[in-house]
Amino acid sequence: MKPAFRSTNQRNRLPLFASFLSTAALALTQPVQAEDYPLQPIKIVVPSVPGSAPDTLARLMAEKLGSQLGQKILVENKPGAGGAIALDTVARAAPDGYVLGLAHDGNMAINTVVYKKLSYRPVEDFKPIAPLGFNEFVLVANPSLNIRNFADFLAFARKQQGKSTYGSAGVGSPNHLFMEQIMQQADIQLAHVPYKGGPAAMQDLLSGQIDFMLVGLSPALPHITAGKLQAVAVPQASRSKLLPAVPTVGESLPGFATKTWFGLFGPARLDSKIVAKLNQEVTRVLNDPAIRERIAMQGMVAESGSPETLATMVRDDIERYRALATLIKLEAN
Repeated sequence: MKPAFRSTNQRNRLPLFASFLSTAALALTQPVQAEDYPLQPIKIVVPSVPGSAPDTLARLMAEKLGSQLGQKILVENKPGAGGAIALDTVARAAPDGYVLGLAHDGNMAINTVVYKKLSYRPVEDFKPIAPLGFNEFVLVANPSLNIRNFADFLAFARKQQGKSTYGSAGVGSPNHLFMEQIMQQADIQLAHVPYKGGPAAMQDLLSGQIDFMLVGLSPALPHITAGKLQAVAVPQASRSKLLPAVPTVGESLPGFATKTWFGLFGPARLDSKIVAKLNQEVTRVLNDPAIRERIAMQGMVAESGSPETLATMVRDDIERYRALATLIKLEAN
């Protein structure tokens, strides 16, 4: 049998074709260049239910951000396990910028003292992209107590000597730990009554079963306006635009300020150029007066910044809550 015959031209073309296939295959495995990003819709995973503050913020941003980037922004809710289900999804995602996560101080800092073991590492497993803002809280009292301001609150708490009560959404929740911070700095004592969620605590506050609660401004505002709750103070650094007559806690306790913040994160190996592009576009969204107003009407404040700012917020809050947990002897679950 004669050996298979190939012409010189055929033999020369084969290595070239193989080289082309190899180059094409390599190109398919390379990450999208930042200047081309995004080439497909982006998913923002939210660790809470539809209608929650993080979900509302994500959806308020999505349309404008998508328009600027030229791709749809899809919001996917993955509540449960203290945010672990959602954040695990983000941590395991390909670092190509198409799966991002909207997380908050509860997921990234408070969880480190509430749970003995976390399935994710807040610092190592994520790339901070941009701060987004914070949810406003307000200290409210049942009107039957006739407490009109923070000085009245302090005097009442001291007179009761630990017998006055405050409710929270549960041990380790932001409204629990915020109140503990106030108590530590003011040197007062109140009895903590933890509930399985904020709505149950709110109902008992309205009926007079408990005395006080630090609660999100948005759900509290209708009750304050109707005279069913008395606004005492806000724990943020500045007064709220929705309650301009209500002072900050810091006006009575100099230096006091705390907040529950939101931030946008990606997988740890997300390209720094994509991070920079997303940060720039998110900042443009949050600086839009119309978007800022819509966010404000939901009891939140838009607040932009650099990736480094968000990284510092995570690290500082982890240290702060670990110190507080030791001080109040908070047992991790």
